[in-house]
Amino acid sequence: MAEMTELNNCPLCNRELAEPTVRHHLLPPSKGGRDTPTIVMHKICQNKVHAVFTETEQKNYYHTIERIREHEEVAKFIKWVSRKDPEFYDGSVKKK
Repeated sequence: MAEMTELNNCPLCNRELAEPTVRHHLLPPSKGGRDTPTIVMHKICQNKVHAVFTETEQKNYYHTIERIREHEEVAKFIKWVSRKDPEFYDGSVKKK
């Protein structure tokens, strides 16, 4: 079971939200999610989601935080980034 997130924490890494942040569509806009709700998360966390999953994978399965967090590569990322300051941003993460 995924750990609970605090109101002002990133839903992916559970660190306190700090800039840079972005609004992330759990269902990609190009796959029917244009008018769906968004969640606020760290930019580095959103970049990781887009680096690991294609938009089709996000639409078909990885469209909840719980499912995203269960992926092995994302779980390793969360363990690594959880030791960083909330403001930490690594621009070297590439999108898939």
